[in-house]
Amino acid sequence: MGIIIRQTIKGSIYSYLGAILGFINVALLMPTIFSTEQIGLTSLLISVSIILGQLGSMGFINITTRLFPYFRNKENSHNGFLSIAILTSLAGFILCLVIYYLSKPYLISNNIEKSPLFAQYVYLLVPLIFFTIYYLLLDAYNRMLYNASFGVFLKDFLLRILNLIGIVLFWMGYLDFKGFIYYYTLAYGVPTIGLGVYLLWKKEFSLKLQLNFITPKLKSDMISVGLFGLISGFSGIVVINIDRYMVNHYLDLSATGVYATAFYFGTLILLPGRSLRRIGSSVITQALKDNDLETVKQVYSKSTINMLIAAIGLFLLIWANEHNIFKMLPEAFSDGRLVIFFIGVAHILNMTAGVSGEIIQFSKHYRKHAIIMGVFITLIIITNMLLIPIMGIVGAAIASAISYLLYDIMRFGFLLKHYKFQPYSYKHLIILITGIATYAISLILPELNNWILDTIIRSSLVSIIFGTSLYFMKISSDMNNSILVIIKKLKNIVISNNK
Repeated sequence: MGIIIRQTIKGSIYSYLGAILGFINVALLMPTIFSTEQIGLTSLLISVSIILGQLGSMGFINITTRLFPYFRNKENSHNGFLSIAILTSLAGFILCLVIYYLSKPYLISNNIEKSPLFAQYVYLLVPLIFFTIYYLLLDAYNRMLYNASFGVFLKDFLLRILNLIGIVLFWMGYLDFKGFIYYYTLAYGVPTIGLGVYLLWKKEFSLKLQLNFITPKLKSDMISVGLFGLISGFSGIVVINIDRYMVNHYLDLSATGVYATAFYFGTLILLPGRSLRRIGSSVITQALKDNDLETVKQVYSKSTINMLIAAIGLFLLIWANEHNIFKMLPEAFSDGRLVIFFIGVAHILNMTAGVSGEIIQFSKHYRKHAIIMGVFITLIIITNMLLIPIMGIVGAAIASAISYLLYDIMRFGFLLKHYKFQPYSYKHLIILITGIATYAISLILPELNNWILDTIIRSSLVSIIFGTSLYFMKISSDMNNSILVIIKKLKNIVISNNK
C-alpha cells in the first residue's frame, strides 16, 4: 500500500488545492458574475464532451489499465503501446465528429428556445471532445507508469487556476462572454498538452509502431477488453454527467446552472477517492495479473475504510455549513439546498464501495462489469426520467442516491460471490455512528452572524471531533500513520527553526 498512500496523499493535496480554487470559481465568483444560464452552458458543454470523449477513447482507457503490464518495457518504448493508443483514439475522434454532425441539427432545434446559449455555442464541443479523448488516454498511460498525481495536478489544480484567470478577465471587462467561452475551451486543452510535454520530457512518448509484438492472442484480448471497457467506461461517464443533460432537457439551462453549482459541493466528497482509485487501479491490475488475490483483498478492504472516513468527514464539513453556503450564494441558487444533501449521500455510498468497481473491471470478469454498468446507467436514466418532472433538480439528486445504492449492492454481491471478498466490519458502523454524533454536536453550536467566522469555527470543531475520535479508536492504520508522519514533520520543522 506504500505507493498507493504516497500517490494518494500527493494527488489529494492537488485535489484539495484545486477544490479551494474550484470553491472560489464555482461557489464565490461564478454565481455573482455570471447568469445561471451562462453557468449552465459551461457545465453542459463539459458534460457532453466528457460523454462523447469517453466514447471516442474506443475502450483504450481500459486496455491501458488492464493490458499495459504485458507491453511494459521502457527500453523498447513499451513495445509501441502509445502509438497504437493514439491512432485508435484518432479513429474514435473521427467517429465522434460523425455523431456530432449528425446530431447537431437536433441539438440546435431542441435547445433554440429554452437553452439558446447552448444552441449558439454547440460547435465548441468539437475541440472539447478532442481534448477530452487525449487527456483520458495520456492520463491512463501516465498512471500505468505509476504517476497518478500529475494528471490530477493538471486537471484539478492548473486548469482551475486558468479558469480563475478567465473569470477575473471577464469580470474586469477584458473579455466579453464570447471571449470567455473561447478562453475556457482553450484552457481545457492545457492538461492534455501538459501530459504530452511531460511524457516527452520523461522519454515515455514514442510513436514508433511495433505491431509485430502483438500476438493473435494479445490482439484478441485487446479487442475484447477494449469493447467491454468501452461499454463500462462510457456507462461510468454517462452516469456522472447525464443528470445535467437531463435537467436541461426536462427543465432549462438556468436550472442546469443551479444544479451544477449545488452538484459541485456534493462532488467534493469524491476528491480523496479519485486519487486512491487512480493509483489503486494500477496496483490492482498488476496483482490480478500475478494472481495475487491477497493484495487485491487488502487494497479493497482498506479502501472501503479510508474512503468512508474521507467521505463522512467531508460530508460533515459541507452539511454542517449548508446554512453558510447559501448565505454566500445568490437567492437564485436556493433551490439547490437538497441537491447538495442527496448528491452528498450518493457519493458517500459510492465511496463506501471502495475500489470494488476497479477490481471487477480489471479482473477476468470485465465482461460482467460492462453488464453491471449497463444496469447502473439504466437505473440512472429511468430514475431521472421519473423524478425530474415531479421534483425538479432535487429529483435528479435523489435519482443519483437511489441508483448508487443499488449499484453498490450489485458490486458487493458480485465480489462476495466470485472472490469471497467481504471488506465490511464493525469499523464501518463506528465511522457512521461517529459521523452522526459529530453532526448532532454541530447542531448545538450557536450560529454566528459572520458566516465566514462561523464556517471556520464550525469546520474546525467538526474536524477535530470526528478526526480525533477515529484516531483514538484506531479505526484506520493508514490514517493514523499519516497523522503521525505529519506530526513528526511538524516537530522537525519546529526543531529546525529553533536551532
